[in-house]
Amino acid sequence: MSRLRHHPTEVVLAGYASGALADGPSLTVSAHLDLCPACRSRVALFEQVGGALLADVEQVDMADDALARALAGIERPQPARRASTPVSKSIGGLALPSAVARREIGARRWVGPGIWVAPIKSNAADGWRTYLMRVPQGVAMPHHGHHGPEFTTVLQGAFVDDNSVFAAGDFGESGEGLEHAPSVHGDSACICLISGQGGIKTSGLMSLVKSFLRV
Repeated sequence: MSRLRHHPTEVVLAGYASGALADGPSLTVSAHLDLCPACRSRVALFEQVGGALLADVEQVDMADDALARALAGIERPQPARRASTPVSKSIGGLALPSAVARREIGARRWVGPGIWVAPIKSNAADGWRTYLMRVPQGVAMPHHGHHGPEFTTVLQGAFVDDNSVFAAGDFGESGEGLEHAPSVHGDSACICLISGQGGIKTSGLMSLVKSFLRV
């Protein structure tokens, strides 16, 4: 039984299984699945149900040019996809989940002692910003809001948000309009994988930090 306290909703897991989630949120869910057997089982179930539904779809006649297009594809074969193999990569002493390790990760941007953000290149121009963020022990983030949804998976350490503790492997989802000031919990730094749409709402000095971090 999973010891994790916070998981993606059934809607999010179903979206992941069907490929309907945007690139960034899908990556955060994938990182959670690496550490959560219970959610992996749910995703497998959703995939099985989806396959069964496709099998029951009524057959339709093929288009008149279907054969010609298929032959053209044979004559000009597409590059074969590489097999998905485990990839090892670390950042700040943290071994990254395989799905994250396969991504292009930008240089870390330091904004204070022990605090950095490293952007992750998206596979799709869909308006989501995905990044790794490290905050050291005992530090609380400035109070801020959200212009859109945000997905977070804790990769190391833990943080407290609204009296709830999110530890390594836990998954959090924030909606538009939420305002909060999460703080690092425990005796180690916290590193999270975050993907948000619309950016965060800030004021004062934090607005300058936001501009520098591009979050």
